[in-house]
Parts: sequence; C-alpha cells; structure tokens
Amino acid sequence: MPGPLGINGAQSALPIQATHAASSPQVGQATGASSSSLPGPSSQKAGSLYAAFASEDIVQQALGKNLSRDTNGKQLYPLIARNDQDRSALEQWRQQEANDLTQRSQSFNQGIQKLQSQHGLTQDQIRTAMGPQSFDAGQAAANRLQQEADILARMEIRSNQNGQELAQLRPGNDKLYIIGHGGPGMNILAADQQCLQGKATAADVAGQLASGGLDKAFSDIRVTACYSADTRAPSSFAPRHLAQAAKPNTERNGFLGLFGTKTVKAEPFAQTLSNELKKAGFAQPNVAGYHGAGVTFSTDHQQRRLPGTQEADVRSSDVRQRFAPTK
Repeated sequence: MPGPLGINGAQSALPIQATHAASSPQVGQATGASSSSLPGPSSQKAGSLYAAFASEDIVQQALGKNLSRDTNGKQLYPLIARNDQDRSALEQWRQQEANDLTQRSQSFNQGIQKLQSQHGLTQDQIRTAMGPQSFDAGQAAANRLQQEADILARMEIRSNQNGQELAQLRPGNDKLYIIGHGGPGMNILAADQQCLQGKATAADVAGQLASGGLDKAFSDIRVTACYSADTRAPSSFAPRHLAQAAKPNTERNGFLGLFGTKTVKAEPFAQTLSNELKKAGFAQPNVAGYHGAGVTFSTDHQQRRLPGTQEADVRSSDVRQRFAPTK
C-alpha cells in the first residue's frame, strides 16, 4: 500500500464546487398612502412564480426561490411561463441545469470510490487523511447540489397559453412573484445581471398579466428583482436610508427647472408596475418590492444584501415595501 495519503492528494480527486455562488447585485416617492413598510397580507397564501420572458437565469432564480422552501419542508412554488414557447425553452434549461447539478454532486462520491480503489483505504481513513472538516464540507456540498437537482426535477413549469394558469389565481388567496433581474430606478426586468438581455418594462409585465387572464381584483404581486423598491441603492438597511432610497427622482418641466409640474424621472420598479397595473384595469394593485440586492441561493430564508457596505444580509421580508398606484 502506498504511504499515507496527503490532504492535497485527496482533494485533487474530488472535483466538486461547494455550491452555487450567491447572486451578484443587479442594476424607482414611495410616500404617504402609496407605500407602506408594515407587514403585508398573510404569508399563508399559495404562491406562484411568473416569468415575463424565458431565460436560463429565470430557471436559476426559480430554483433559488424554492431552495429555502424545500429546506423548510414547504411546498414548491410553480413557475408560470407566458406561453407554450417560453415553457418549452424553460424546460430545456431546467433539464440541462438538473443534469449538471447531478453530475457535480456525484463527482464527490466518485472521487471517494476512486481513492478507495487505488489506495485500498476505507472512507473513514480518507476522511482522516483529508481532514474531517474538508471531507464533511465536500460531502455537504454534494448533498446540497443533489438537493438542487431534485428541486428542479420536482418544480412544475406551467404554460399560461390562453390564460390557463393566471386565471386560476384567486384574489385574497394567492400571491404572485414576478422574477427577473433589475437595478435601482430602472424600469426593466432583465434576463442577465447586467440588465442587457431579455428586457421587459413594467408596462410589458402589466400587459401580460392583464391579457393573460389574471383577475383584475388580484392585488398581491411581488417583484423579486434586485432593488425593486429602490430608486437608488440604499447606503444601509436603516429605515431612514430605505425611505430615502425609495423616493423618486423628480424635476420640474418649467423655466430653468424651477417652475411647472414635477415629473418623475426615476422610481422603484415596484412603484412603476403598480401604476401600470392600474392603467391596465386592475382595481387596487398592491405591488411589493424589496430593498437591496437579492441573494439567489439562500437556504434558511430569502435574503437581501447591500454590496459594498458593511451591512449584514437580512431577511427579504424585513426590507419589503408595498406600493399602491400614485396615478
């Protein structure tokens, strides 16, 4: 038998990445009756995810949204695609991602088996040689990757062709999460973190929901995109800084910008979507946005963060702000 197996040798036979990396940050006055940071409607509502377009990142975000639910033993949220074509594309990305996760998960056990075969070692001996902490971390990572693959296999992707899915959501009993990437004061949802691909404006999303059969009395809509409650990135999660971040950028259209009616130049996406839903005929659209950047793969609960600051991550529900139409 060869001499004692070094830690580096053992690790080199186990090509596994621990987990997905946490999502990077993405790039619209929520005052008076138009917004509130008070607790929203009951969390016991049934939830669904909605994709305004199809992209690989949509699958990633749907997986991330369901990871904490699965960890806590909750029912997975289905993902609603706008039509059959989008559903087909999302299904392909889902299968590719599930296969990749499974292969990466299996690489750990395959590496262990290879070491056992080559060196005649037991699993306990390999664990000792690697170091219990390194071995256990690798095993935990493999289990996490397999959990993600299993979630993708169980997660339903439904088509809203002819309004067949959105029409089933019931006001007062359901909540709808709109997923995609975004940024402070940006009137788009995007397919990539740089917000360059797969763009959909708030008007686009409102139009899809209206024409897609969603009951016009439906009000509990939530936008998971980064900075969906912000016109500008908050400097901290302190309430006063969040209130400042949600205020719109305005300017007067009169002489030298000193006179005339104020017009909104930028505001949180959630505010713009609330306004657009009202225009589209929804009675009392209540759109929730979230301050800060989202953390896609958080396990215990959904989290938000402020990159570039010393702020610790917080629960998404603690920095959620609701917006009612302002016009």
